[in-house]
Amino acid sequence: MKISSAIQNLQRSLIRKIFEESLNYQNVINLTIGDPDIATPKELVLEAVKRVERGHFGYPPSGGGLEIRKLVAENYNKHFGTSYDAENVIMNTGSSEALACAVRTILDPGDEVVIFAPYYPAYVPLVEMSFAKPVIVDISKTNFKITPELLATVLTEKTKAVIFCNPCNPTGVVMSKDEISAICDYLADKEVFILADEIYNRIVFTDYVSFGSFPQIRDKLIITNGFSKSHSMTGWRMGYTIGPKELYPYFLNNSGFTVGSPAVLSLEAAKIALTKFDDLAWLAAEYKKRVDFMTPALKSLGYGVVPCEGAFYLFVNYEKISGKDSLDFAIDMLKQVQVAVVPGKAFGTEGYFRLSLTVGVEKLAEAVERLKNYK
Repeated sequence: MKISSAIQNLQRSLIRKIFEESLNYQNVINLTIGDPDIATPKELVLEAVKRVERGHFGYPPSGGGLEIRKLVAENYNKHFGTSYDAENVIMNTGSSEALACAVRTILDPGDEVVIFAPYYPAYVPLVEMSFAKPVIVDISKTNFKITPELLATVLTEKTKAVIFCNPCNPTGVVMSKDEISAICDYLADKEVFILADEIYNRIVFTDYVSFGSFPQIRDKLIITNGFSKSHSMTGWRMGYTIGPKELYPYFLNNSGFTVGSPAVLSLEAAKIALTKFDDLAWLAAEYKKRVDFMTPALKSLGYGVVPCEGAFYLFVNYEKISGKDSLDFAIDMLKQVQVAVVPGKAFGTEGYFRLSLTVGVEKLAEAVERLKNYK
C-alpha cells in the first residue's frame, strides 16, 4: 500500500550517512555529528537519579509541569532580557521535537517558509512533512548576512514563517543586535511567524541578543531551545518552546499527541541544570579554545574558514583545495586520511564542509596533520 508522499520523498540525513560510513574505517577522527565530548556534569546526573528514586516515576504533566516551565522562563529573562513567564513555555523531548511541534502547529499545506542556506538540515524536511514549501535563500554570497532588503525579495502572500538559527549551525555566525533589530522592525507588521532556533545561545564568543528581547515581534515569535548543547545533555532529550501565550494550548496538544510528555528523569535533570549549573562560561571558553586553534591551522593549509562567533562548528571552504562537489570531497577525505566531516550539500551549500569541534585540541591537531597529507 502507498505511504505518505511527504515521508516517501524524505532523504536520509547526509550527516548520518557520513557518520555511518566513517564507522567502516579504523582510527577515524570523527568530526561529523554535533555531539559534545564534554560529559554531562557528574553531580547533575547523580542528583537527578536521587530525585527520581525519592519520588514518583510515573507520567509527568503534559508540557513538563509548572515548576520547570517557570524556571525556563526566569532563566531566559535573566540571560537575555526577555519578559516571559511559565505560560509562554512548553517542555519538549529535545529541541528537535520542539522544532517539529512548532512547524506542525503553524503550517498548512501550500504555505511557504523562508529558510536561509546554509541551514540546519532538519528545517527542510520538517516543512515538507507539513506539505508546505521551503523557500531556500542562499546567503553564502552575502557574507552570511540577512537583511530586510533580502527578505523583501522572497516574502510572498504565501509566506507563513521565516526560520532563523542564531548562533548559526553550521557557520557559527552570530547575528548582531542591529541586524536582528532591523529584521524585527521589517517583519513586525507582516503576517508571518518568526521561528528562532537559539539552541546554541549559551555557547557564544561575542555579544549575543535573543530574538525574544524585541517586543515588536512578540506576538509572532516562536523560540526553540534545549539543554543538549548548553549542558552537554544530548542523550537526555530535553528541549523547550517559548512563544505567545495564545499558542500554548496548540503547542501542548501537538506535543501531547506526539510524545505524551517528556521523561521524568530528564525533567529533573533540567531543573538541576537551571538552578545549580547555570554558569556556563567555562564551556564556551573550552569551545573558543578549539576555534582559536583550528581556524588558523586550516587557513595555513589553504582552506577558507567562516569566522566562528558561536556554537562549536567551523564552516570551511575547500574550493582552493579541490574542485569536487562537497559529498565527493568528504568521502574522498575520509578514504584518504580518515577524517570525517559533513559535506556542505547537507546544509544546502556547495564548496564547503562542516567540521564539529567536539573533540579536544590534541585530537584536532592530529586531524590537521592528517589533512596535510590530503591530495
